Amino acid sequence: MPSDAQHALEHPEVAGWALGALDPDDLTAFEEHLQSCEQCQAVVAEFEPVVQGLKIAAPAAEPPADLEARTIAAVQYAVIAESKPGPAPALAAAAATPEPKPSSASKASRWWHLHWTNPLLSVVTALGAAAVTAAAFLGFQLSQVAAPAVAASFNLRAQPGQSGSGTAVARHVNGGWEIQLTVKHLKNLGPGQFYECWYAGPGNRPGYPELITAGTFAGGDGTFNMWSAANPAKFKIMQVTAEQPGDGSQHGKVILNGIAQT
Repeated sequence: MPSDAQHALEHPEVAGWALGALDPDDLTAFEEHLQSCEQCQAVVAEFEPVVQGLKIAAPAAEPPADLEARTIAAVQYAVIAESKPGPAPALAAAAATPEPKPSSASKASRWWHLHWTNPLLSVVTALGAAAVTAAAFLGFQLSQVAAPAVAASFNLRAQPGQSGSGTAVARHVNGGWEIQLTVKHLKNLGPGQFYECWYAGPGNRPGYPELITAGTFAGGDGTFNMWSAANPAKFKIMQVTAEQPGDGSQHGKVILNGIAQT
């Protein structure tokens, strides 16, 4: 009896049969073979849970507005060491003249091309790769200190006459809150000017400020880490203004504004 590796090379169409993706000629030939091959029957049975799982896949969903900021924060806390990326493998399909009776190698090559051009079959490999990756990543995460939970998130919108957008997440740490702010498409400021992020309390109004600064930053696009003693459960409004050196009060117009989601 041939080895498992040799048998897999001679019959790479097992997954295609399980997923209903074989062409008519391969389908007829493989079904005849399947009736008497215990090895292929066992492999087909292993594919059945994958096929059933694809039928109940979750529907597409709109991601939350602050997903990007949350993801960046999670990656930073993972403290994964940087590594140089290696060269990507080349996936080029070469044209070949059909043979009346393809060898095992040519059948595998043709099936490999079908695998990369059929999205449904790619899911099978993706599920396997994802399982391996998830296991490795989970093992690493369990060895790290858990990141503080998100206490509040903000979706910042441009005020009338202004431009730009932003998202922010606040995490409770010892003695205060860490804020990770991501902004996009803010105008580049002139020399000496900077953007400042504020927490505003419920009584904040012109002439009666109830503001606590969360930090400053420069640049119209980017992600910035800041810290504040203000509890976003009380100071629920986040504002971004354009400022210049002075007495530390809020003088510039509010450019971005958002309310905490806790």
